[in-house]
Amino acid sequence: MSKLFEPIKIGSIEIKNRLAMSAMDLGFTSDGSVNERFIDFYVERARGGVGLIVIGGCYPEMNGKVWKSIIGLDKDEFIPGLKKFADTIHKYNVKVAAQLLHGGRSASSFFTKMRPVSASSLAHVNIKQAPHALTIPEIKKVIQSFVNATVRLKKAGFDAVEIHGGMGYLINQFLSRATNERKDRYGGSLENRIHFAREIVIAIKEKVGKKFPVIFRLSGDDFVDKGLKIDESIEIAKELEKAGVDAFNISPGWHESRTPIMLMAIPRMSYIFLSEKIKDQVHVPVIGSVRVNDLALAEEILDNGQSDLVSIGRPLIADPESPKKYRKKQFNDIRRCIACNQGCFDSLLNFKPVSCIYNVRAGREGELKIRKAAKKKKVMVIGGGPGGLEAARVAALRGHEVHLYEKNGVLGGQLRYAYIPPGREEIENVITFLETQIRKLNVKINLYEKADVKTIKNLGPDAVIAAVGGRPIIPPIPGIKEKNVVVAEEIFDNRVPVGKDVVIIGGGTIGCEVALHIAKMGAMTPEVACYLLRNKVISGEEAAEYTSRGRKNITILEMKNKIGGAFGISTRWVIIKQVKDAGVECITGLHVKEIKTVKISTNTRKRVEKICVTFEKEKKKNSLIADTVVVATGYEPNQDLVNTLNGTVNEFYKIGDCVSVRTALEAIHEGFEAGLKV
Repeated sequence: MSKLFEPIKIGSIEIKNRLAMSAMDLGFTSDGSVNERFIDFYVERARGGVGLIVIGGCYPEMNGKVWKSIIGLDKDEFIPGLKKFADTIHKYNVKVAAQLLHGGRSASSFFTKMRPVSASSLAHVNIKQAPHALTIPEIKKVIQSFVNATVRLKKAGFDAVEIHGGMGYLINQFLSRATNERKDRYGGSLENRIHFAREIVIAIKEKVGKKFPVIFRLSGDDFVDKGLKIDESIEIAKELEKAGVDAFNISPGWHESRTPIMLMAIPRMSYIFLSEKIKDQVHVPVIGSVRVNDLALAEEILDNGQSDLVSIGRPLIADPESPKKYRKKQFNDIRRCIACNQGCFDSLLNFKPVSCIYNVRAGREGELKIRKAAKKKKVMVIGGGPGGLEAARVAALRGHEVHLYEKNGVLGGQLRYAYIPPGREEIENVITFLETQIRKLNVKINLYEKADVKTIKNLGPDAVIAAVGGRPIIPPIPGIKEKNVVVAEEIFDNRVPVGKDVVIIGGGTIGCEVALHIAKMGAMTPEVACYLLRNKVISGEEAAEYTSRGRKNITILEMKNKIGGAFGISTRWVIIKQVKDAGVECITGLHVKEIKTVKISTNTRKRVEKICVTFEKEKKKNSLIADTVVVATGYEPNQDLVNTLNGTVNEFYKIGDCVSVRTALEAIHEGFEAGLKV
């Protein structure tokens, strides 16, 4: 029998199941207070069936505040809002904890108006502001701030506290040799480096009592030079368990690490081995986390004894009801998080509140409610991309008779191409969910039907929602229509053969994705690589190379000075690394001047047709010879039908790329709102 919905005790408290919601910044406040929007967000997750909710991180003192929208715990004035939150969530038989996070050198003076502090005066690679190395009396004051914050939590009715000792924040800065160069009792040996964390735990327990549970968030591996490795993390866990820690939450890496942690390109459950290793060495519950986006995976982790609980964050942004749905075996009704970071992490980095690519209500629970329409209408949705699918879903939920028209034989629009490149497969979850829902709602789907004025006249709808998307931009380059010059869609659809030498014109989102797709053609599968590694046929370095690329020679030509400019902040650097690892050459800051077919002599003295791409860079002409040229210069709005219909339909809505080419998130959100209005 699965352990997923079995209760478990952390210290003195019992949690109804093994699912914890990770602490995360939501961007809903700027003054550290808990507000109605914050409570509404978590109420939906509590109703949805999670067992433990951890909020935060919360700063125990102002000097530890790492971002504008972090929740405050440095003043008593925050207690009433926290108490209202705790009392509300407890109504759903859900336990609540708050994570105390002191950023140390990660806390920029931009937010705190103070110089950051740390174990030593080593600057953060991104902030580049040398921190003040805490003196021993100052360390005692920081410890007291953790104690005071925990007292406030207990007064507010919280059930537990989580101390963030990982991911490169202050406590981790003391634990790790990468940031701790101290010569006193808080530096040097691992035994000394543990003192700060141990003293925080002991001081909290002495003040609030041994029965108030303390969870400790620990990095199993720092993923940085001189950082903690799993063996040291195990020793830290053993010592902190003796100090009174009631559970450990194990996560990987630092935010400044060059090893990806939170992206869809990371195989699911990649870092669970860290919690598994620590679980084998301690006697208190261990929580596994990161890249567990499906409760079937959580179930597998628990049943295999790799952790005692599983912490999920973004999956509950995407679908707050996923625990309840999973328990009822409503698997097809779950919005599975795709780890795209568009609405959550990237939004925060841009100082915007958390949202979700396809849960439009995330963060707007009190504002957006789907209610039955006062009058049932016949609604026509033109276009089966993500925006059109969401518009059809919401309109159908409101009781309308919905007819969806799609010119192709499949649904999904341009998003179908986004999940073809390696490491992007989870994007398909969006289309799968939306298509499943509209079929369950009896939306009448018309495939291979290009809607026009006549179609609309024959159907006689009360309202029309146009979601006809965009079309590839074909730049006015001489020779752009030459043989073997194709658009990216033709490659993704496998409509054309791809030669060995490939030139891609355009290094934005589409250019990078099609480059990665082509690079994988003929690459070794991971299973084969593992077999050859085990049998010592190839080395680890060879395995990495053979699985990253096949035999294509690929060059990206980009007019801007960098590639991947349209990707989100948290994703771009990983995509650029993948492009480099795949052996793709990138030439930037240029203008393509001409494309023409030429005849080239081969080693066998035969003359074969190739394509010559001429470009200008720094006022010098250059040329490349290719077998295939891929045009990936973006999309433009497809407004032909929209312009025809303007003024001819009483109730008419335009959404998505046919208005302006943007992201799937914006298309889906506009689709939701159109479905509410109709």
